[in-house]
Amino acid sequence: MNLFRLLICALVLLLAPAEQSEASRFTPSVPVLGVENLRPGMKGYALTVVSGREIVRFPVEIVSVIPGKGSPKHLIMIKASGSVIAATGGIAAGMSGSPVFINDKLIGAIGYGWNFSEHTLGLATSFSDMASIWSWPEKIVSIPPAPALDDADKKKDQEDESQAGQEADNGKEDKEEDKLVVPVAAEQLSSPLFINGISTRKALETAALLGRDNFIPGGGFTDAVPVEMNATMLPGDAITVLLAWGDVTIGATGTLTAVAPDGRFIAFAHPFLGRGAVNYPVARAYIHKVIPSLESPFKVGSPLQIVGTVTQDRPQGIGGRIGYFTPSISATLDFTDAERNIKERKRFHVVPDPFIGAKLTAGVFTGLIDDLWGRKGQGTATLTLNVQGRGLISGWTRTNMFFSDSDLAAAALKETSELLDVVFLNPFAEVYPLGITVTTEFSPMPKLMYIEGVNLKGESFSSGETVEVEVLIRPYRKKQVKKSFTITIPKDASGICEILVRGGGIEPLNQSAIVQGWKTIENFRQLFTEMSALETNNELIIEFNYEKRSKDGKGRSDEDEPVSKEEQELLSELKQRRLKDGTLQIFKSEFVVEGLLRKLITVTPGNSSQSDEPETES
Repeated sequence: MNLFRLLICALVLLLAPAEQSEASRFTPSVPVLGVENLRPGMKGYALTVVSGREIVRFPVEIVSVIPGKGSPKHLIMIKASGSVIAATGGIAAGMSGSPVFINDKLIGAIGYGWNFSEHTLGLATSFSDMASIWSWPEKIVSIPPAPALDDADKKKDQEDESQAGQEADNGKEDKEEDKLVVPVAAEQLSSPLFINGISTRKALETAALLGRDNFIPGGGFTDAVPVEMNATMLPGDAITVLLAWGDVTIGATGTLTAVAPDGRFIAFAHPFLGRGAVNYPVARAYIHKVIPSLESPFKVGSPLQIVGTVTQDRPQGIGGRIGYFTPSISATLDFTDAERNIKERKRFHVVPDPFIGAKLTAGVFTGLIDDLWGRKGQGTATLTLNVQGRGLISGWTRTNMFFSDSDLAAAALKETSELLDVVFLNPFAEVYPLGITVTTEFSPMPKLMYIEGVNLKGESFSSGETVEVEVLIRPYRKKQVKKSFTITIPKDASGICEILVRGGGIEPLNQSAIVQGWKTIENFRQLFTEMSALETNNELIIEFNYEKRSKDGKGRSDEDEPVSKEEQELLSELKQRRLKDGTLQIFKSEFVVEGLLRKLITVTPGNSSQSDEPETES
């Protein structure tokens, strides 16, 4: 099993932001007309933005009310008309959430349509269905006191209190009926997903991660998306839900349906990602154009200012709060192209979602590197990951080297994604606000070092003896060099033993204590200690391996020692002990080390096994 996954499996996923116990009724600032009062032929209008920020209206007529089971419970078939619809080519993706009024009363919002059909026909989600999203509690990202890494007892108390609070807050589960049910062949208008600033291949992978088949170009007008305090938002305003913003922009454009006097809002009339209680920034949007299409027209927009946060992402729509701003993850890429000796920096923010945040962040880093390096292919990279956050007094850093003969960017960022998964999903403490910096140097040259030989002075040794190990290594297309190390044979070793020389990460030392269930990771400090103990690809590792003897000098029996010390040690403990007793040597190089060689030796018991009786003269 992958070592990173073992670290995750060792943790109990208790992560849960503070949860509101009661949700209040959503009362919009406009009058409402219930779905039971609607009849075919009733006429009204809808509000949306088709250019810039101007809210326009277009006529609609009630065709029918379609009852359903599940969520939403009522869909209202409407027919749109007028000059706005004629210009756009029909109801467009991005109009999802556009409020529909009959007799100047809100009945719901446009949410669904049919591809390759008559685009003047669509389905609106009823207001009562959309308002029902507030029957679920929110999970607001809170910032409790950080764990103190330099005071283990105090930290453990904080962790226990935090865990108890999280268990008490686990509260209300999503309803069993929270299942999207719409008429056959109807599709949600899929608020257009836009991705800008990363390579096309990573944009497509990101779209797939978010459950989309494709994306459209789009981004902010500046490198940063500013915050607008005390914003006033109106029904029909164009909005953008953001997943990443800065030098990279990822989000979806839709329409605001209604706002309550307390600042809560509803929008989209269908789910965004359908992830339930969330914390995603919402921004005003500028609409560049509605693009007519035979499949389905769609809006192209850009975020302007962040005005609040989406806290609900449910089958009936999205909702959130104007004026509430969630913490985000700050990410920085410092990239060096060794071939051209060019350095560049990119900055962006991503949403604090522990279950997609790591993959999203690593994907953005990879997509940025694709563009900055200007190629996809072979090469060598040195990458340093630095994580700063609450509870990490001086931060945590790991440096590793990577080589790939086909896709270096993907190979180099795979480990970052796995490590961030461990950090994001840790059960001990929230680390938000969180800062992630990746510093990397990319070169098309293979910076490799091959293990070509292992020489020992003899084939038989005594227990307790120090053995000189000569390793023959060859940097890529350069002369072979020799490097000497010493290994100490343990006093309890005997018989056929092994000296193993290998590159880091090749048949690595593992977390056997976790795999076999003897130990688990118990606290925040230990989590990062075990992450730091992971091998790196630029290490040359020399091990002495043998079968332990029992106290009577024979092979270890289950009766004498049912569980060996090694099996009960965490990786960091195992490495520390073996480095101290001389059965492990680690040399860090400037190359990715390739290869593995073994040498078998015979070990005879030393003086400790000989007679202790004094010699006598003959």
